[in-house]
Amino acid sequence: MGREASLRRRFRRAALFLPEQVIDPDRLIRLILATSGLPDVPLHRLTREARRGVVSALTEFPVPATGTEGYRTAEVTGGGVSLEEVDPGSGESRLVPGLYFAGEILDAFGPIGGFNFQWAWATGRTAGEAAARRLTP
Repeated sequence: MGREASLRRRFRRAALFLPEQVIDPDRLIRLILATSGLPDVPLHRLTREARRGVVSALTEFPVPATGTEGYRTAEVTGGGVSLEEVDPGSGESRLVPGLYFAGEILDAFGPIGGFNFQWAWATGRTAGEAAARRLTP
């Protein structure tokens, strides 16, 4: 069994939330692996450095947005990172310093009517400015 089958099994076991109608997990795995330059071996046989390459390939792979259906059909997701785990003044994780959250990744709900957009923009600005301050010497 090669790395593709091994990754596919792990994707399924981890129950990744990839909507099948939008992202085909099998195609995504093949694309990531084709661009990663990693050897075709099962994951458990990879060196530590190669496993780091898998992590980089999965976490740094660009998935550009190609469009939206606009405000008319916009919806809000539920769940996410608990607000108790995030500093409200910066959006920084209280568990992982240097990790910032904004918008719908946070477990916050608002009524329909633009409140969730405002939440996304406000928390995005807060987290972005805090992350920039962290990078500024």
